[in-house]
Amino acid sequence: MAFISYWVQVSVENESEKRGNKLSNSPDYFLTNFKTTQTEPDGSIRFILSANEMVHFAKDDTTRLKKPLFIRYKNNLPSSQIEGGLGLVSTDGEEVRMIDNVKVARLETETKPKMELFTDQLTVLPHKDQAFTKSPVRIIQDPKTVVNAIGMKYDKKNGIITLLEKVRVHYEKPAKKTNLTAHPIIQNKKLKK
Repeated sequence: MAFISYWVQVSVENESEKRGNKLSNSPDYFLTNFKTTQTEPDGSIRFILSANEMVHFAKDDTTRLKKPLFIRYKNNLPSSQIEGGLGLVSTDGEEVRMIDNVKVARLETETKPKMELFTDQLTVLPHKDQAFTKSPVRIIQDPKTVVNAIGMKYDKKNGIITLLEKVRVHYEKPAKKTNLTAHPIIQNKKLKK
């Protein structure tokens, strides 16, 4: 009797463990049209992270984002954005890895031209204002500058982009703008008789 009771107990425990493992490989929750906003102490927007879909997995406590979009704000206006096909968020939310057709865009300002960076993988540390990759990068900056490199580190606080290896730059000097509609200055001089 004791053996049969022990065998039933072990069988039930093994079965529940098997079910638990199957469930833990499945998402424990998901959201569609996910959006989270972090603000500065004064209430202004610091950044917004959104995605078409967010899926959380309990087994390893990871979060996957489908079509993530990370928008950084300055003075309550968008200053840069990062998008990709897939995003992986660390357990503590301190790291977001963007994968597949990653595009970083710095929006044009009065003092800086528009700049875009393309790569296949980028790790973003949103709370530290840093991003990095070991993958090839292509940077296009208006008016006509193209930079290719392997690996990149970006430190927003210090405004420094460090390109790691095999850096190649193509720069085209912009053509001087000519004003075809300008009229020559005509001076009205009195002639002496």
